[in-house]
Amino acid sequence: MAPPTELFPSTQLPLRAQTSLTGTKRKGFNGDLKACEFLEMLQYSCEVSGGGGKTERSREQRVRCWPVERFFRRCHDQKGLFMVETTAWEGKEKRFKGP
Repeated sequence: MAPPTELFPSTQLPLRAQTSLTGTKRKGFNGDLKACEFLEMLQYSCEVSGGGGKTERSREQRVRCWPVERFFRRCHDQKGLFMVETTAWEGKEKRFKGP
């Protein structure tokens, strides 16, 4: 199981990105996430439905999937590259626009 993660508002992300995993301030990074390289990844969230709750797969079961787009910024400090997930921070203008 993953360790507990502290929740904070996405507006605090530029400030939080200035702190390394060890809790020290990153040297050579001023918190400007917009200056970092933008990356995106498309994942899918799927669920199996139908079949009357059987544990074995049957022809009545259907798998439905929905796209989940995630955004990241690849930044660098004096120690090298680090990644920050910015999905909530990037805002709705970059969200996946499906059919």
